[in-house]
Amino acid sequence: MTELIRFTIPRHAVPSDRDTGLSPLQARMLQSDLPIRIFSAPTGAGKSYAFQRGVRDRGDRVLFIVPTRRLAQNLAEGLVSDLMQEGVSEEEALGQVFMWTSDERKRQEEVEPEIRTRDRRIRQVRAENGTGSGGFMIVATPESVAWYLLNPALRQDGMDPENLLDILRLTHVVFDEFHTIEARGMGMSCALATLAWQVMQTAKITFLSATPIDLKTTLVGFGIPADRIEVAQEAVITGSAEETTGMRAIHGDVEIVIEQGEGLLQALEPHRAQILETLDRQDDGRQVVLIYDSVRQLLKDKPALSAWLDGIGIGSDERLAINSWDDSVDQEMDGFFTTGRKYDPRNFRVLVATSSVEMGVTFKAGLILMEPGHDATSFVQRIGRAARGDLPGQVIVHVTTAALDRHAWLRQLLRDLPARGQCIPVDQFTESVLAAVRERFHVSEKELEVEEGMFRRMPQSAIWAARLFWVALERSARYKGMRDTLFHFRPSQVSLIEAKVKILCCSRLDTAKDWARTFLHEAKRLRMILPKVALMDPSGRKRSLSWHLYASTDELVRSPSTVADDGSILIHVSRPLSTIQTEIGTLWVERFEETLFPHSGRTHTLSLKGIRDAWNRAAENELKDPGLSDEQERVLQAAQTLVRLTGIVPTASEGAMADGATLID
Repeated sequence: MTELIRFTIPRHAVPSDRDTGLSPLQARMLQSDLPIRIFSAPTGAGKSYAFQRGVRDRGDRVLFIVPTRRLAQNLAEGLVSDLMQEGVSEEEALGQVFMWTSDERKRQEEVEPEIRTRDRRIRQVRAENGTGSGGFMIVATPESVAWYLLNPALRQDGMDPENLLDILRLTHVVFDEFHTIEARGMGMSCALATLAWQVMQTAKITFLSATPIDLKTTLVGFGIPADRIEVAQEAVITGSAEETTGMRAIHGDVEIVIEQGEGLLQALEPHRAQILETLDRQDDGRQVVLIYDSVRQLLKDKPALSAWLDGIGIGSDERLAINSWDDSVDQEMDGFFTTGRKYDPRNFRVLVATSSVEMGVTFKAGLILMEPGHDATSFVQRIGRAARGDLPGQVIVHVTTAALDRHAWLRQLLRDLPARGQCIPVDQFTESVLAAVRERFHVSEKELEVEEGMFRRMPQSAIWAARLFWVALERSARYKGMRDTLFHFRPSQVSLIEAKVKILCCSRLDTAKDWARTFLHEAKRLRMILPKVALMDPSGRKRSLSWHLYASTDELVRSPSTVADDGSILIHVSRPLSTIQTEIGTLWVERFEETLFPHSGRTHTLSLKGIRDAWNRAAENELKDPGLSDEQERVLQAAQTLVRLTGIVPTASEGAMADGATLID
């Protein structure tokens, strides 16, 4: 191992009001009068806690939108537990906390198959659930809220269909971990913010993150006045317990070591002493966490990791594996680790995980051995999980030569940090790490007004994707009053998207109408989530696997498959899953999509990587065909504008792929 940098992020705390226990930023979250707020604070500072207090103390009605189902479950269970500790009965607590996720929908339908999820959610958001007039919190994934807004049903029972006003009548709508929002996912937040700043007595829209990045540029570019947006960061005080008397400590001293080597598995033995020392601690920091960048590498290393941990006395019942493969079951032992999404990570001495622990997994680690992450925000999130509370800790960042070659932000960080010295306050550390990320968000006002060319920066694509969402809202409105309201508050340039969509929808070509229907359907999908494949071995054990890992494993591709009742693909493997998992993903694979064209009904097979540019090149070639009718040329040019502006390409699989978005396994 070669040590590259060593420094300490010193203990830091936040001021805490003697009467309320809230920090200045937490109080601001509840009391600020501005309709749009962008707030950031370090991991562990209690960003979500402020809104829980709003529910309990003020009767606030909160929609709290989080990026993952695991985080939604974590927050909802935590709030129910807090309410019960304050003397609220379990029934009352469950009547104040609701979850809108696909997992919760399936669970509810199994328990009460006669109750429609749509009707239940309408009653919850309108406070018609029979629990009184007190506050409540709905914890939801973005897709669940988008589906609510864009799929209202025609009612025969006198009940008003779902609509945007249901959401705006709440006290707060919160987008947590906003740094994870992709360009195509900005539509819903921009739409809500547009109405919130113009209509009196509507919900306040709040964006929360531990990684402060420039979201204001996108909101202003969409038409929200800068003076209606509040931007604030938590006041974090660096100092000892004596120097921060009366404040709430969020992290103790955290020593950071960045080293270069061959991989996390090879890093264990050189750090045996630190691992054993951490496991022997007598405080809440006695947990060791390993964080991989790659699910494939973690699964490959499992047998060797298991043997090494056995060697230091950590049995399989004391170590938990957390990743998309192992979290696809409830509770299980795979011969190497304890696995399953229903286990509480706090009950294990060692966690071996992927980026899934960055959000929604509760633990208190005294030592984290980690790979650097997929980007700078991931790097900050991982380091922020160490030494929670008033506890010291250590983070060892293990980088390989390949990682250094791949991540320009990491190379820049290694050049910048030494100038900060051996002791770097948390705000200065965050500033250094996120410098490269902010470049993605920096655009001028003139660049935001441009309608030509291919957009490469997030705010440009996000604004056009948000305009598409607004068009989808207008077209999904079930009654004239809602359509008129949306039209009245329509932001600038939405008319351009609507005009191009109308050309396709009103065409006499059925292929153009089909293309437009698929394109508009994409407003409901705020992130690119590739399908998962289910595996079943001879004993009946099952695991879910991302498409990429499935397609890059020859044995799995050659295995027989069947179609399950729900339409998913089930792969029947001939060996136990515990032996297959270590050999997954050995091949390089490129995903191709059958992309749609509105003028002919023909498809072009294009690589997912760079799909927007490839589709536009194909469209240019199609336009050179002298045999095109005027109508074919008109619809193809309209579609070309929509793809170029939004980056979204409709495909034959009823989905659509946006160039440059994150694939969620």
